[in-house]
Amino acid sequence: MKNTAKKNGHIKRIPYIRVGVSDVKKSAAFYEDVLGLEKLTEWPAGAIFDVAGVALGVEFKAKPDVCLLVDDVDKAYRNLKDKGVKFVTEPKDQPWGGRDATFVDPDGNIFVIESFKCKVCGKMCQTYRELLEEHLRKHR
Repeated sequence: MKNTAKKNGHIKRIPYIRVGVSDVKKSAAFYEDVLGLEKLTEWPAGAIFDVAGVALGVEFKAKPDVCLLVDDVDKAYRNLKDKGVKFVTEPKDQPWGGRDATFVDPDGNIFVIESFKCKVCGKMCQTYRELLEEHLRKHR
């Protein structure tokens, strides 16, 4: 079967998916103990697990979203906005080292374009785990 899908200009992979939960401790135990996922980090309002290289975030009462890794958030934002994509946030730096912008698809599903750049050494990371383990913890 011939692949007729257009090659996208910006999106490299899905590094992170977020789901909302009503009880973080109960949900974290389910994902770690029942499903057997490796917990990467946890905080009072959420936890992040590794699922075959994709980070799965469970956060208290969060709206579900899918994050899309891009090399340059600002360039992808401009290009997608020019194509009529409805953004609900403009590009912004995050305290954990990422840069992102949020948009919705025609059905209201939430997507986030993001990049992971180490604030200390400037390396562009390909996953949240790489940013967390190889850079944020290493540079403490």
